Amino acid sequence: MEVHQHGHVHHQNKWKEYLFQFLMLFLAVTLGFVVENQREHYIEHQREKKFASLLYEDFRRDTALLNRIIRVKEWRAIKLDSLAYFFDLPDLQGNAAAIYYYGSFVDLSYGFAPSDATIQQLRNSGSLRYFRNQRLYNAITNYYSQCKWYQSVEDANNSILNQAVIAKIFQAKSFNSIVSITPDIMDAVRYPKSSMQLLTTDKSILNEFLLYANSKNLTNDLAMMVLRGIRTDLTKLIDELKNEYNLK
Repeated sequence: MEVHQHGHVHHQNKWKEYLFQFLMLFLAVTLGFVVENQREHYIEHQREKKFASLLYEDFRRDTALLNRIIRVKEWRAIKLDSLAYFFDLPDLQGNAAAIYYYGSFVDLSYGFAPSDATIQQLRNSGSLRYFRNQRLYNAITNYYSQCKWYQSVEDANNSILNQAVIAKIFQAKSFNSIVSITPDIMDAVRYPKSSMQLLTTDKSILNEFLLYANSKNLTNDLAMMVLRGIRTDLTKLIDELKNEYNLK
């Protein structure tokens, strides 16, 4: 009887030892899983913050470029309004120099393309998933969608040229002499220093040109409106990035 009782106690102790070892192993595996999960979470958060910082810098550059392009389009709108004014004057040949000058702004354009190195990297690597704030994620993707749409509209507008009517009014050598490629687009056109002569003052031809110039003026105004809207949304996006990731 005593031997049987001793064996029973020994058997119970073995089970307790096995159970303890199992629990320790389970805790070790669980703790390792938690630590690894936290490590991955930390790494992803650091990557998220890194990409947020890169996007933040891209957006600041885009804002500066948007401000510049909007100013150029405002400046161009004034020139095109002046063109319409001089075409309304009775002495067109006497104001030919001004008409040449302001007519040079009809096809002058300055497009906008966002800084996209970071967003391309995020898309190609699938790293956009790091942005867990859904509202911020949507704002980032929406910004680039707006830019893509604007570029397609601008490209379509710039592809519509009416060189034929321009060639009927302006002398090529004189017209080309006041336009050049410069670092600053606002210096690209110089007011004529010598006298200019229009090739025709035929009302039907001038009317065709004015309709064309007016359409360009309208698309310029539309572009300004769209770009101002993009700039407003971008300013909000920059502020949200700054607050979300404590950026400076």
